[in-house]
Amino acid sequence: MNHIKTYVNNIVKNCSKAELIYWWILRALMIYGIVESLIFGDEYLGSSQPLQMTANLVGMFAYEICQLMPKNSTLRLLSPRFQNITALGFFLGSFGGAYLNFYYTLPGYDKVLHALGTAEGVYIGYEFISAIQLKLKKTCPHQIANLTALGIGFVLSSGWELFEFTYDQFFGGDAQHWSYENALAIAEGDPEKIFHLFPIGENIMRFALMDTMGDIVLNFIGAFIMYAVLCIIPYRHKGKGNVNAMIEKYHAENGTKEYSV
Repeated sequence: MNHIKTYVNNIVKNCSKAELIYWWILRALMIYGIVESLIFGDEYLGSSQPLQMTANLVGMFAYEICQLMPKNSTLRLLSPRFQNITALGFFLGSFGGAYLNFYYTLPGYDKVLHALGTAEGVYIGYEFISAIQLKLKKTCPHQIANLTALGIGFVLSSGWELFEFTYDQFFGGDAQHWSYENALAIAEGDPEKIFHLFPIGENIMRFALMDTMGDIVLNFIGAFIMYAVLCIIPYRHKGKGNVNAMIEKYHAENGTKEYSV
């Protein structure tokens, strides 16, 4: 019981009240969606929707899960701030996209989530680089951390595109919207309801390529928007949460040498 109490106290101490309230509002809505789907589930989706939402709900506890890792784990050094955007990403994708069906009722919803998802990847990358600094006790200019985070964001977004391709290729999915006929059927036969970043015109055979390239363009935009934000506000390299200052203080107190990256 003491371990559980210490664990909960550490989380409450490290997180602001606003963060905890924000997280639990999103989680409560997800739980409502899961329960409602189980009771009045969609006949076509069956159990897949509540299962998918449950998996995303677990992802919304990422910070709490990280704090269960061994003490020397890099993940335990992530600040709770990273969950402010990851929880939102899980919520918008699962509750908004799947449960409320925004993927098919709001034009461009999927594309907006691609931009947000890659921005989220850059944000997570920045947090991870900062955590590595704390683990290795090495300072690093925020400009280098930001560029590294940008690369991590692109790796994660490319990984997602590979997942979509694999899912469609080997498991019969339609994550990449490779079929214009399928998209038209979902749009109730109205081509005007099919959102596409590039004009299709008569190039129906290029529909799948246009969808994928549209995703990549939005990934690119989202990544550089977050990169620009972090260049302006490198919050882990300034103020109270300055990792470089923490590392310098550690070396000063322990009489050890500090090697910058």
